[in-house]
Amino acid sequence: MTNKVQMSLIEVGIYEYYKDQLLNTLSNINNTHIKTKEKKKLETSEEKDPFIGKLKNLRQNLDSLLSKLNINEVNLQELKEIPSEDRVEFIVHDLAELVNKSLEEINFYTNRINELDRYIAKAQIEIENIQIIKSSYTFLEQFNLNRESISDLKKISFKVYTMFKKNIDNFNTLFKFSNFPNIHETDELFPNVYKLEDRITFYLFYPKDLEEELKEKLNLIHAEEVPILKKYLTPEGINFTRIEGEINIINTTLLKYKTERQKLRDSNIYKFAAINEVVQNIEEYHWAERQFKRISPNTLSFQFYVPSWKKEQVKQQLLKTFRNKIMINIIDIPRFHEIKEEERLVPKSEKIEVLKENENEYDLEQSKLEESINKEEIKEETPTIMKNPWVIRPFEMITKMYGVPSYSEIDPTPFLAFTFPFIFGLMFGDIGHGLILIISGILGGIIFRKKSIGKFSWIVFYCGLGATLGGIFYGEFFGYENFLGIQLQPILLYLPFLGPVNIYDPLQNITSVFMFALFIGVVHINLGWFLEFINYARQSKKYIAFTNSFMKICLLTGGTYLIFQYGIDLRTWLSPTSVYLPFSGVPIPLPPPILFVIIPGILLIILKPLGKIFGISYLKKESYGALMGEGTVETFETALSILSNVASYIRLLALALAHIALMISIQALTGLVQGEGLLFDILRITGTIFGNLLVILLEGVLVFINTIRLHFYEFFFKFYKGTGTEFFPFYLDNNYSTIKFKVGLDKDLISEEIQKEIEPEKAKLEVDKAVKYIENKYLNRK
Repeated sequence: MTNKVQMSLIEVGIYEYYKDQLLNTLSNINNTHIKTKEKKKLETSEEKDPFIGKLKNLRQNLDSLLSKLNINEVNLQELKEIPSEDRVEFIVHDLAELVNKSLEEINFYTNRINELDRYIAKAQIEIENIQIIKSSYTFLEQFNLNRESISDLKKISFKVYTMFKKNIDNFNTLFKFSNFPNIHETDELFPNVYKLEDRITFYLFYPKDLEEELKEKLNLIHAEEVPILKKYLTPEGINFTRIEGEINIINTTLLKYKTERQKLRDSNIYKFAAINEVVQNIEEYHWAERQFKRISPNTLSFQFYVPSWKKEQVKQQLLKTFRNKIMINIIDIPRFHEIKEEERLVPKSEKIEVLKENENEYDLEQSKLEESINKEEIKEETPTIMKNPWVIRPFEMITKMYGVPSYSEIDPTPFLAFTFPFIFGLMFGDIGHGLILIISGILGGIIFRKKSIGKFSWIVFYCGLGATLGGIFYGEFFGYENFLGIQLQPILLYLPFLGPVNIYDPLQNITSVFMFALFIGVVHINLGWFLEFINYARQSKKYIAFTNSFMKICLLTGGTYLIFQYGIDLRTWLSPTSVYLPFSGVPIPLPPPILFVIIPGILLIILKPLGKIFGISYLKKESYGALMGEGTVETFETALSILSNVASYIRLLALALAHIALMISIQALTGLVQGEGLLFDILRITGTIFGNLLVILLEGVLVFINTIRLHFYEFFFKFYKGTGTEFFPFYLDNNYSTIKFKVGLDKDLISEEIQKEIEPEKAKLEVDKAVKYIENKYLNRK
């Protein structure tokens, strides 16, 4: 059996201040899957890791800014990718500096937006106030209000107020003359006067000594006073020209602020997209940084997976980037071979590069990295690349619904691509409906080709092919037995144990379709056990493959032969039989047919203990009693599960009959439309179309769910665990931003001050040398 290597584990040793550059390099490679630490080691709080708090604060500030600018994920996704030279560049030393720089950018724009929002809010309040003044003064104009008319009042006060319309009833009650001496008027009696939509303006004449009582009543109706400003009053009346002028000035100012706000959003939207991208990358960086392991005070180790055919390219890229600053260890991870006990601890290194920057730096020895690795444990964590031809790739969606195949498992997608449409078609057999699904699948696959619904559309296409094939078997075309005027003919299927089977017109051949459904169930379940057999064989567990999977296939096949050939007759099962040789007619005696079931069952019980006697390595640790008990329980569980599993496939018959019954009902309902003429023809055609669409949608969903159920519980359960991890390359988005890490040790303040003092001294020495040179060359000649 070929032991194909698909994935390699790379561990690198690197100095701590190169870790961000390493992650940036791996992101550019875009073909590495980072190996995660244990979950317990990753559980940290903000108290233990203050950076988490900074990261949350950064994300909250960014979300707040984008919310204020009315920018959502859809707006950002709709932006076009920009050339690399136009992307916003962030040049930093480390992740902490990148966070601070991003936060500065966010705070700058947040402060600017907040400032504009304050100006806009202030202008809106001003425009609202002056609109109230305009409305109130328009109302007061009816009474020839001017400066002189309000300056002569001594004991009487005159004021103007506004209130919401909903308080008018309370106003009328509170300001009855009997309750409070006053004279008032509202603008409700003046329909032609300019008014605000939700407010009423009113004026009051009242005694000045009742000022406190008036305030209490006004509070009850939430009235607001409109100031009578003398700047709007002239001896001739109200100066509406000035009011309109102020309204125009405020509206112009408000429009300017709003335009500037919108301009700030639109002109910087790519920058906001870049900041959002950087924040997402920082979150990815932080997660990735937590996967480093410290192996010395200054050095870290980091593990990641790469496809084996890319490992050399990745290694060369790392060596080119870091040269002698990195150490690389590589191990190939076999998919199927089980590691023997003596092989479990093996050297990891394929190539060692000495990590050494200069003579004063710390030398990282090979022993500082983990010297060995348990390949079996690594195999369980190794990610899986699902590599299927593009024709069947859409069915990966259904496989992933159950789970991603582990690294050493068979990917069931190629088998699913055949069995899923076929079983769907047997429950939804109709040529016409199949053609509609085919057309719908093609259109959906083309229109939505870049979205996940596009993949699902191709599954619909294949299900349409299965439905068309089922329709040919059943002789169904939109519920009729002719296809474009051609009478559909029965097709005889020759099946093992059953001989020729006619499933044409299931209503008339229910028994044949029933037996055919059971046969399909047996084949489908046996296929699952056959794949389990291959899984065991690839893991070098050939004995278990024979004693477990193969014996279960024999048990189910023997039971199927027993029932299909001899029916449910215990006397026949226990009686010896015979077969006759061809031509000669000589009978050959055979043992009772029940042995086809009993022998595989007994072997299931005893073969595992026999394996321990034969010295099978993976059975040595188990006791004979445990193996015997395990085999007995497994045999009875298998026998019982076979009955329920095979019985589940009766739904093929049930849903096929339901489909035909629904179509007969549609035909009967449209037949109720009696009459001749174009109108009646349109009604019948419309009823037929909508009836067929209803059947396709409702029963199509029901059949699809049942097809998934048969595959998940009767098929996958036999061989497939789906506990793997999909290969997900570590990648940082760079559509709008570029992150560059400057690597090097910064000088401290003291060093800088010393350097400042040394530089003038050096300059003075150079000048003295120049003076001496000139004196010696020119003055000494004289």
